[in-house]
Amino acid sequence: MKTRNIHLLGTLLLAAIGLTSCEKVIDVDIKESASQLVIEGTVVDDADMQTIKLSRSVSYTEDNSYPPVSNAEIVVTDSRGFAHNYVERIPGVYVSSFKGQPNVTYNMLVKVDGKEYTAQSTMPRPVELDSLSVSEITFGGEDRKVVAVHYKDPVDYANQYRFIMWVNGTQTRRVYANDDRLTNGNDVKDQLFYSSDDDNEEINDGDLVEVEMQSIDRPLYKYWVTLADQSQNGPGGGVTPGNPPTNINNDALGYFSAHVSRRRSITIRE
Repeated sequence: MKTRNIHLLGTLLLAAIGLTSCEKVIDVDIKESASQLVIEGTVVDDADMQTIKLSRSVSYTEDNSYPPVSNAEIVVTDSRGFAHNYVERIPGVYVSSFKGQPNVTYNMLVKVDGKEYTAQSTMPRPVELDSLSVSEITFGGEDRKVVAVHYKDPVDYANQYRFIMWVNGTQTRRVYANDDRLTNGNDVKDQLFYSSDDDNEEINDGDLVEVEMQSIDRPLYKYWVTLADQSQNGPGGGVTPGNPPTNINNDALGYFSAHVSRRRSITIRE
């Protein structure tokens, strides 16, 4: 019996060693994408100073510190024949003094490191942001406050919108974009859903909420709605993360947006 037990123990040890030796170390080859120019440019109708920001993308293994790009040449021309040259105010931030006009098409040209990047955006006609309201909804057994925007969508032409929300001066991370495919010519109420999943805090009594409504052209709508779909897509969802469809050429990231801007604010009450 002792001999059989020793033989069985030896067999089990050999099997364990064999299984261990069969384990394979998998070396994952993570492809690092090349750094790309990131352009964030806007021309708005409610400001006398326009801004274009240049930076470089970084690997996802690095922190979210995007190096500014200096010594670029930037000019924006418009469909009326005007040219606006930009100067670098601080590293990576370029400004030009002019006011954007609705129904005007703006063309951006950026020259940096021997390459040229171009984009075009047409500023839509204004749509007024009439008011903000607050309602309470029940979600997951909890009552949550939701801010809604109210506006009249024009019936005679297509419209696209982007909304930006600040709570107590801090911009929320959720991306909001909408068009008038189902609301053309209507009085519209859009709720800007906001949750702790995005920003770690709920909207509470006494908070000051500010909303900017941007009237944007179709290419910019495609950019923002793609980004919104990706950012709100949870685990197991159907949207594969990727770069949204930019209106800038030559493999740059970002956007160039000529848009109408309207703002309203509201203080949350009980």
